[in-house]
Amino acid sequence: MDPFTITRQTITFLGVLAVLELAIVLVFPAVSVLLGAVAAVLLTFVWMKAGIRTRKWLWFNPVAVPLSQFEGAIALSAALMFAAGIFVTGYEAIRYASGERDLLTGYAFRHLRPGPETSRPVGTRAFNYSDPAMQQQFKDELAKAGIPFTLDTRDGKEYVVWTPEHNAAVDEIEGKIREGPASGGRNVHFGDPATQQAFKDWLTERGIAYEITTMRGEEFVLWKGGSEDLSKQFLKEYSPPCDRDTAASASKTGEKKPC
Repeated sequence: MDPFTITRQTITFLGVLAVLELAIVLVFPAVSVLLGAVAAVLLTFVWMKAGIRTRKWLWFNPVAVPLSQFEGAIALSAALMFAAGIFVTGYEAIRYASGERDLLTGYAFRHLRPGPETSRPVGTRAFNYSDPAMQQQFKDELAKAGIPFTLDTRDGKEYVVWTPEHNAAVDEIEGKIREGPASGGRNVHFGDPATQQAFKDWLTERGIAYEITTMRGEEFVLWKGGSEDLSKQFLKEYSPPCDRDTAASASKTGEKKPC
């Protein structure tokens, strides 16, 4: 029987085994604990077999006793797996004592797997607008009204979640958003930003209170005082500023050109 010796092949084999053991510890540490238990049985078997043959029962170096190459390889491999199993068992015991309950799932498994979708509390309501502008307006209106809400992502969609005591107020907000500013009558939207700003200045000069709301990405001016046709009155009085080139041309020719 050739006695066991540590060769380059032995070191290479142990290195590959150590890398494999590390991967098991990071992904499925429960397997490492199981392998550690199997390794304990193999170590006991090799120790008993070598002890009966050599009459030496206390030895820690496999080279110090006449082990075969097979017995030596098993002893070193089992010692590595047993040490890893002891380490994982101790680490998981510390995590359990600190309050963790997702034991033996592996560091890589816990951090690389997709997180579970959050479940909203029972009794709450949730809503999602497919239009991003309306979704943002819904959240802005809830915040303006002081209604607490949370966001829940399901199936790649963002849902706004609120508690039942705010259902009536939320229903009113949803109705206003669906109907749009036009349902109120006293509102207007000008496509030209300069005209839009001039109308707001016009209202301010006359002491008419107004507010701004956004619907589908467009700004609407809403007012409460005055008549509903303030926008028509404004357009009758409003003269848009002339383009510089148009004004210069008119001054040279003496003609009056509309702006």
